[in-house]
Amino acid sequence: MPPGPSDQRVSSGPPPLWTLTFLTYLLINLCIFMGFDMLLPTLSLYLVAQGCPEEVIGLIFASFAVSSVTSRLWTGRLSQRFGALKILKCGLLLCCLGAFMFFVFPKTMSYVLARLMFGAGYGFTSTLMVSMAAQNIPPSRLGEGLGYLGLGATVALAIGPLAGLNLAERQGYSVLFSSVALCYILATLISLTLPKVTLAAADRGAESFFSVFKALKKALTPSFLTCIYGMAICAVSAYLAVYCHEKNLPPAAHFFVVSTVGTLVSRVTSGRIYDRYGHFTVIPPSILLITASIFLVYEALTPGIYYLAAIIYGLGVGSLFPSIQALTLSSVPMAYRTGASAYFYNAFDIGIGLGTMFMGFFAGYFKTFEVVYLLAAVFMIIFLALYFTCYSSAGRKRQGH
Repeated sequence: MPPGPSDQRVSSGPPPLWTLTFLTYLLINLCIFMGFDMLLPTLSLYLVAQGCPEEVIGLIFASFAVSSVTSRLWTGRLSQRFGALKILKCGLLLCCLGAFMFFVFPKTMSYVLARLMFGAGYGFTSTLMVSMAAQNIPPSRLGEGLGYLGLGATVALAIGPLAGLNLAERQGYSVLFSSVALCYILATLISLTLPKVTLAAADRGAESFFSVFKALKKALTPSFLTCIYGMAICAVSAYLAVYCHEKNLPPAAHFFVVSTVGTLVSRVTSGRIYDRYGHFTVIPPSILLITASIFLVYEALTPGIYYLAAIIYGLGVGSLFPSIQALTLSSVPMAYRTGASAYFYNAFDIGIGLGTMFMGFFAGYFKTFEVVYLLAAVFMIIFLALYFTCYSSAGRKRQGH
């Protein structure tokens, strides 16, 4: 495949961060996560309203996880064969079709197929957006660039769930699913303005299983830490609503909106600190902030403490997620960053899934969701201990930080 304009720019020197191409990636990322987050609180309500039993709802949600994890493993090879932009557009189309299928074909097997399509599309797009944007970001500003790229996900998480609930309640689910599909149609139209992209590729002779594994081996450690991180924060993402009801705290939606303030602040500052001083100056403080916020939620007796926990949580998450992501990508050669991105997102999703099941079991056993937040704090402490074990002073020197 002949090199595209972006390759020429990379080969002639790193481009500045704030280019029109980078802004385009930000807009596409916002659309991807807006559609995803609009379905977060509404899909289960829709399936219950359609009369789906609990075990079927579990199957429908599991199908999304299976297809997203599987598609990420194939993203790199498909992108090298057919082109990154084509696979990105195919992923957006799959998400669009998956949203439409929910109300066009309201049957159980159609729901499973819809989630399979949506999961595959989401796996392709979320992985490729990071790889394509990272190739356009100057290496010396990778942490800062990924932090800004994640602003789309942050804004979507603050707006998407509330917008989805309002559309479902006031306009109906047909309008909701059409709006989700519209997000991906808009992302597809915006992607038409992107220049041709050829992701950096490994030599054909180095494509054996063992050579690929060796190249991606250094991405396993930060990916494993990401899995533990996912197991911890699922306490907030999955169980905060029922915990707030149990403790008579303000609605969980308020927590996420307030935490967005902290996330926005940390996203625009932590990346620069990461690029200048290294991950040791960002990751440990972020872990401590998240741990402190989880303890505050556990001890929250007043709305003031609850909202303080939300701000601290946003500061921690906004710094930690892009820092671990940048650490994962920078640990491998440019040619293997799509694979590293797949490792990262799969580890995060697996952590969320395992954590949700694990904590749900203990919440049921102890008849309270308070135990969930104690476990989440324990996971974050384990994260910190493993991080220092894996990235000693010698390891920091080897990585150039």
